[in-house]
Amino acid sequence: MKRYKQDSTFNLSQFRWVFVADAIVVVGSVMAYGLIATYWLGMGRDNAISMLAIIPLMIIATGLGTFFTLRSIRQKMSDLLIGIKEVSNGNLEVQLDSRKAEEYASIYNGFNRMTAELKKTKAEMQNFVNEFSHEFKTPITSISGFAQYLIETGEKIENPERMQYLRVIADESLRLSSLSQNTLLLSKVEACEIITEKEIYDLSEQIKRCTILLLPKIEQKKIELELDVDNISYVGNAELMEQVWINLLNNAIKFTPEHGEIKVSAKCTFDQLTIKFSDSGVGMNEETAAHIFEKYYQHDTISSVRGNGIGLSIVFRIISLCGGEICVESKPQEGSAFIITLPV
Repeated sequence: MKRYKQDSTFNLSQFRWVFVADAIVVVGSVMAYGLIATYWLGMGRDNAISMLAIIPLMIIATGLGTFFTLRSIRQKMSDLLIGIKEVSNGNLEVQLDSRKAEEYASIYNGFNRMTAELKKTKAEMQNFVNEFSHEFKTPITSISGFAQYLIETGEKIENPERMQYLRVIADESLRLSSLSQNTLLLSKVEACEIITEKEIYDLSEQIKRCTILLLPKIEQKKIELELDVDNISYVGNAELMEQVWINLLNNAIKFTPEHGEIKVSAKCTFDQLTIKFSDSGVGMNEETAAHIFEKYYQHDTISSVRGNGIGLSIVFRIISLCGGEICVESKPQEGSAFIITLPV
């Protein structure tokens, strides 16, 4: 890591006004003392005037003290100025050496933290662009390829095969639409620092409505659904919380095989809510569980399961904004359980 050292040159002309001010202060102080000594302490006029002879010595002493002080300040601030210039030119590798910064060490350390955070943000943005581009490219390629194939072959494709290709186009179009909507929602919640538009509403009824909304998917896979939800009133943003339940239910349905089981429970104590979504799906190992809430992270447990890796990131961000926590308990082939705790 490159560190920058200050320029050792010191230009007196840049601080001439400081030395002029020193001289004025010295002369004024000596003359004032002379007047006080003459009129209040009874010092003779000749003795008071002779004190003027020490003015040059005092100016020199004061000037030397000012010179070394300013040089020390300039040497220490020169690092910071060079670092700021480097950052403004796009170099985020710069780090200041705070070992000899003395009273400016906190400033140097703050600058180093700033550049490290900027570097991290730049890397995350680059990863976001790369991953997002990749996720968009995959369904677009499928849609374009199969559509072009259907156009070129025309009447030569049998009806069952044509329907299969059209189904791929429809599925990929839906996936692309979902990716766009989830990315916009994730950008929205990541830009938020506080939850607004809060209201008191029936959270238990909201979870039931979300379950009914996804009931066709549940019935299609013949999944057994068990609801154990207390009557709970909650103060929050109903629209955002609905995204949490839909994403968690979709995730459970996606990774649960046919004839599997999904359980949803919601309990309320005097100080917190506990909502749990558990399934009998494929589960995940510890490494996957540690990254499951990261953007665009997907674990390829079974090749038939595809997503965009955004849903759980949205869930994690919304729960964090609400002051709550979410964790996952899972083992391979033993299912997963997502547990949310929210303050009342």
